[in-house]
Amino acid sequence: MILSVIIVLGCFIGVILLIVTEKLNRAVAALIGAIIVYLTLTFLEGMDFKVIIELLFGSESEGFVNLHSLILIIAMMFIVQISNEAGLFQFFALNLIKLSKGKPLYLMSIFCFITILISAVLNNILTVIILIPLTITVSRILNVNPSPYILTQAILVNIGGTLFTISSIPNILISNYAEIQFIDFFLNVGTISLVIFAFTLLLFIFVFKKALEIPQEGIKVLREFNVWNFVPNKTLLLKSIFSLIILFIMFIIIPTSLLTTDIIALIIALILILISRIEVKEIISKIDLELILYLLGIFVIAGGLELLGVVQLLGDMMANLSGGDLYFQVLIILWISAFLSSTIDNIPITKVLIPVIGTISSKFPPTNGDQFYYSLAIGANWGDNLTPLGDNILVVQIAEANKRPISFKQFFKIGFFTTTYQLIIVSIYYTLIFNFSIGILIILVILLIIIIFFLLKKSGIKKVNKIIDYIISRIRATFYG
Repeated sequence: MILSVIIVLGCFIGVILLIVTEKLNRAVAALIGAIIVYLTLTFLEGMDFKVIIELLFGSESEGFVNLHSLILIIAMMFIVQISNEAGLFQFFALNLIKLSKGKPLYLMSIFCFITILISAVLNNILTVIILIPLTITVSRILNVNPSPYILTQAILVNIGGTLFTISSIPNILISNYAEIQFIDFFLNVGTISLVIFAFTLLLFIFVFKKALEIPQEGIKVLREFNVWNFVPNKTLLLKSIFSLIILFIMFIIIPTSLLTTDIIALIIALILILISRIEVKEIISKIDLELILYLLGIFVIAGGLELLGVVQLLGDMMANLSGGDLYFQVLIILWISAFLSSTIDNIPITKVLIPVIGTISSKFPPTNGDQFYYSLAIGANWGDNLTPLGDNILVVQIAEANKRPISFKQFFKIGFFTTTYQLIIVSIYYTLIFNFSIGILIILVILLIIIIFFLLKKSGIKKVNKIIDYIISRIRATFYG
């Protein structure tokens, strides 16, 4: 048993290192790790072939959770791919941009709003692939610097990724494992994300407002810009819009006990394939097979850690850290998952931590169990922004390819500062929920500091103003690089 634990744990760490250092394709690395785990369980633990089936798709007692997750991911890939072929997301984004009428703060706010909405439906990589080139195109039309918009979008992609159960792979894995309803997830995580979006937008406006200037000739071009040029198929566009509306309505009104979200998504995907009249082989060729294979490998490795008791041990350790206090346990999960996701891809981290949270939940009243999963969803998604690793590398690469380079250092500073700011706000929210009096005290202290800050700013005392101006300049320097 000890030898098996060492091999499987070493395998997990090795796969993570290969992915982080980009020494090997993530799908290949995960599959090699999965084979090693399977051979270890077979020859050292005496398990039969049935174990690989359970690791890949989930056991019957778990409700085949992995299989449900895979079906949902594949179905959403089809829906998103067809919608993208129709130009839905570009059309939606450009129409909103035209609403800004060239007003800098409006444009910043609309770019941020677009990012949240699109990333709530698409995975992070596809959102970035669509939005960053679109942002650079618009910036060239307006003759403005796209860096502030690109940086804010890169940060907000992961906030949008926590709106719905389908907004990111970690959400899908968590909601399927914990059997969290679509509407419950939105009310407990999505609403928090919208509040944090508002706070983050205020921060961005404060930092970038002096840098956002649009020349008059750029405004004139924007007004005359025809968004229909980005729509290759108007009929397919309408079909895609209708399909997405029906999908969300079904997610909300149909309980998972009657029809699971993966089957709902699969039905809509198949109907959209039939009515789109796009060549099926063409759609299939654009499905992210690498992601599917990567997930299968991670399922096996994470499942091996669970079978060998490593997950149980981690769960007991994290539960002991909180001393049985619900409030501290939620915060521990939030911050640990965030910092782990900052250096390691959040998919394997989520997959390993899900059963860990299950172990922790068993030590608390059943009514509080889902709160741990909500905290995990926030931490695993948002922590991705603490460093430029993971999906954010793609942002830097696309910006550089379009001759609008963003340095690693610049991205790291804005990502770390903003994400820490967001996590602190969420921590204050949890303090209000679990320790209301302490939460109110913290908010009052913060408000008092802000009031004193502005009073000192208006006091006319030169030395004080210099200190305050220096603090503000350092904050802005963090974002400007």
